[in-house]
Amino acid sequence: MSTKTRRIIDNMNNIQKILIAIVMVIVFAGAGVYLYSNLQNRSSSKQTGEYARDTKNYLTAKTSAVVELKNGDSYSLVASIVRKKINGNEVKMLAYNGSIPGPLIKVSQNSEITINFKNETDVDSTVHPHGVRVENKFDGVPDVTQKAVKPGERFIYKIKFPDPGVFWYHPHIREDYAQELGLYGNFLVTPSQKDYWAQADREETIFLDDILMKNGQLAPFSKLSVDHTLMGRFGNVMLVNGETNYKLSVKQGERVRFYFTNAANTRVFNISIPNTRMKLVGADNGKYEREEWADSILLGPSERAVVEVWFDKSGDYKIIHKTPEKTYIMGTIAVEQRPVTTSYFLVPRITKEFIDSLNSFSPLFSKAVDKSLTL
Repeated sequence: MSTKTRRIIDNMNNIQKILIAIVMVIVFAGAGVYLYSNLQNRSSSKQTGEYARDTKNYLTAKTSAVVELKNGDSYSLVASIVRKKINGNEVKMLAYNGSIPGPLIKVSQNSEITINFKNETDVDSTVHPHGVRVENKFDGVPDVTQKAVKPGERFIYKIKFPDPGVFWYHPHIREDYAQELGLYGNFLVTPSQKDYWAQADREETIFLDDILMKNGQLAPFSKLSVDHTLMGRFGNVMLVNGETNYKLSVKQGERVRFYFTNAANTRVFNISIPNTRMKLVGADNGKYEREEWADSILLGPSERAVVEVWFDKSGDYKIIHKTPEKTYIMGTIAVEQRPVTTSYFLVPRITKEFIDSLNSFSPLFSKAVDKSLTL
């Protein structure tokens, strides 16, 4: 083989090696681009699969207002995104009219009001007047009584209040997310009957709640589905009226009527105020036929309780939630010292007309069961 021919063959081999190297670079580069793109898509998919948690450009949650409405009044209620500090960490929350809880709406028994609702959150919503006997079309149940109110949309509710007592409003879509983040508020219906409740010096509405935090931020929520059983998940931070350090100031000798509402999605609260006498006087359906003393009040999710306490001694009183494993301090009631001249609550009241109204049902209380179910 001539020298010239050998050089041609060597050059061809070198060119082949270069081409193979170029092809390998292209293959590896393409694979790298593909893997990077795939990882980015997965990351993007994961982000779009969860509700955003950033707090930029949102207003800070404000103090809840008390709104007194008369028969025939209209009121605008806006659900929106806010930012709020929980244990020193700024987190994204949802609020009615910028506050958590939403406005306390006070109305008289048998009055009717119009709620002009607008949804400015990042999730479909409705307003469900919990416990209120309303027309079915205003009950706020999506795909049953109305269509979901999508972000940016509005809905008008006409709500009549035939019964006295404490009720509440909240969404009936993705409660695990929207209610958990603060969409709840009370209706307080003043009775037509003047002596329906015992006399009190003041009334206080208290929302009990919990929220799940991880590394100083809210634990993420999936957009695709409810990722916890039933209505939501247990929280590890306790809240009273949206605060971790709730404090109420009262004066010695004052009689306070508390309206408790459990807004937690899953947790049952066992509430007490040690070193006081709590008189349980009502619950979801208004006043009890027989008031009774109670050491603690057990409230399941959505339940309400009406409790009266006479603070005859000054000092700090703790609101306690006690479980078999742990005791939580939910808040503090600071009682300012001043002279006390009158004693109250010596005898829990009995409401005879309520008892008489149950007489027609009395035979059913001792009647044998018609059917037994095994679950």
